[in-house]
Amino acid sequence: MQRLGQITRRHLLHGAAVTAALLTEDMLSGCATQGASPRPVSRHVPTQIPFQLYTLGIPTMTNVAASLIQDFVDTTFNSKHPGIQASYLPPLGMQQVIAQILAGEPAPAVVASNNFDWPLIAPFLEPLDAHFQQHNIRTSLWASKQLAQYQTGAGLLALPEDAAAQAYIYRQDVLDELGIPYPDPAWTYLDARDIWTRIASTGGAKPRYGASIPWNPANPFPGVCILDGFGGGFSDQAGTKCLLDEPGSVRAGNFVFELFWKNVCVSGDGYPVPGLATGQVAFSQGADPSLLWAVQNLGSSAKWDFIPYPRWPVRPATVSITSFYGINAFTPNKEIAWDLLDFAAIGSEWQRFYMRLSLAPPNQPRLLEEWMSVVRSVAPLLKSKALQYWTEPALNDQIYPAFPAFRYDSSQATALLSPTWGQIWSQKLDVQLGFKDIADRINTLEVLAAHRPAGPTAAQRVAVARQARALFPANGPAIATAVPGI
Repeated sequence: MQRLGQITRRHLLHGAAVTAALLTEDMLSGCATQGASPRPVSRHVPTQIPFQLYTLGIPTMTNVAASLIQDFVDTTFNSKHPGIQASYLPPLGMQQVIAQILAGEPAPAVVASNNFDWPLIAPFLEPLDAHFQQHNIRTSLWASKQLAQYQTGAGLLALPEDAAAQAYIYRQDVLDELGIPYPDPAWTYLDARDIWTRIASTGGAKPRYGASIPWNPANPFPGVCILDGFGGGFSDQAGTKCLLDEPGSVRAGNFVFELFWKNVCVSGDGYPVPGLATGQVAFSQGADPSLLWAVQNLGSSAKWDFIPYPRWPVRPATVSITSFYGINAFTPNKEIAWDLLDFAAIGSEWQRFYMRLSLAPPNQPRLLEEWMSVVRSVAPLLKSKALQYWTEPALNDQIYPAFPAFRYDSSQATALLSPTWGQIWSQKLDVQLGFKDIADRINTLEVLAAHRPAGPTAAQRVAVARQARALFPANGPAIATAVPGI
């Protein structure tokens, strides 16, 4: 296994020049130029601190982009921490990170991943409450629903990577072709059903679908924001009881599955489906990096814009991506790890650079208005687009985390739910009976309660560290430093 602490960054000759140009832009002035002077030359070899920055799925994540990110980290973080060389890493699977922690090998001081990895890594994360108190950090920087998914019995274990809601991208030229008026931004789910049905019923040589819906047949997790909008849900807030058999959940299921069964809509996973680029799908939900995708794949060759999710019958609700940052509880230098978390998820320097590089939204609602200005200056095509539909739900706390209830290993959930889920998709079982079967399975086996991460206790951390030290005695001193008292 390659030791992460030994990874070196790639130097491209023009990387520094491009970074310098980026850092002189108006939107970055005052946040990055303070550290522009070169670091003093030291005879001592700097301490290597690997850490992850969330960049997963960004189309611009080429070798050049990776070099630009490391140069930015050097300029804005390493220059302010003499003797430290923080090395940027893209997100890796948490299984690899956990293996490195248990082996006592160098592992990222700060980890970044998405919600499917959350149950795996949560027991290895540092509670943040004491750090928040020490550094006077206000939790009100984030929307309450953003933080709720990372609150456990051990306290707050992670911070969100993204604050924006999802909006729909839709092909106005397709509606023009069919003589269908553009929907009003205050449209309801009934309006959406009518418009999507009219689009899908046109026939032709190639099938055309009204929309994609975040409801995936490949994995047994329904679109929880839609369940919430219909007054239902997947589980209660504590994650101890499945709510799929509630009337609101069944009503949502009947609404969505009917659209699939009649070939009005296709399933999606939160990102624009490929058919949107060809006009085969007229509406598709988006998440970062959807803005960059739209600029690159739709550009000015198609007529398109953004529109909010339709209003569901009980309450407005839209998806928020649930990627996160957390501190490795076994990293030997908690102070530097906190500084890195501050750099990645609390301060504004990285957020401003990242929104320029990827057009992706920042992770705090207070920066969303600035984000709209930044992306419009970077991509002039977006100047006329309705970006406010990406920000208003987050500012009004109407976002719904994509997978808030799934606080257990996704493979276990898939094995538990897939048979029934597949029967509903194939119309071998109606929604009410299928949802009741799933709820009964979960509630009987108490899967949600048994597998949601409560965070590691002091005794659990010591036990893990002792196990690692016994297996890898050469790393004993480092493990002992990371977990005192063993």
